[in-house]
Amino acid sequence: MQTADWALVISICSAAISLAGFIWNVWSKFIYPKPKVHVSFQMMTIFRAGYSVQPDVLVLSATNMGPAEVTLRTAIIAFPTTFQWQKFTRFALLNPLHDFPTVSDLSIGPFGGGLPKKLAVGEQFSAYFIPDHEGLAKGDYQRIGFDDTFGSLHWAPRRHILAALPSIREACRIAGKDWRSAEPLAPNP
Repeated sequence: MQTADWALVISICSAAISLAGFIWNVWSKFIYPKPKVHVSFQMMTIFRAGYSVQPDVLVLSATNMGPAEVTLRTAIIAFPTTFQWQKFTRFALLNPLHDFPTVSDLSIGPFGGGLPKKLAVGEQFSAYFIPDHEGLAKGDYQRIGFDDTFGSLHWAPRRHILAALPSIREACRIAGKDWRSAEPLAPNP
């Protein structure tokens, strides 16, 4: 092949790569944009004037960073599981407090606590959980976060879980709950 032939082949490959990049950018930004959601998990103290004891609550928060609105369906946790030689992930639904702080009711189920929730760009949502949650105190889960209607999973950083674990365990100790003997959140296969 001559130098001109090589130049033609390289130009055609370059044009194909540029066209593929252009199509991908248009697809991901305009046709089917998926929002980015920042998630945080922490123990917070509720400050109420006139009360000597300030209650604590676990808070799982999500902020929609755009470029489109998103609907958060459920609060979930993920467990890494090994079965024989295969590694896979199991998921469990969390049951947020419904109509918190006026009512601390756990009877609604995983779709209580304001879920599902549609978030516009820049909007924030928080799901609240009891501070002495025995299953979360065990710390055998790898991730905590939300899933959305796009099928995406949005996780809080692992350092947030590790920072909240001592507070959750202390709340269990104060409530007289033995989190070490609690049932695991994810059954073994």
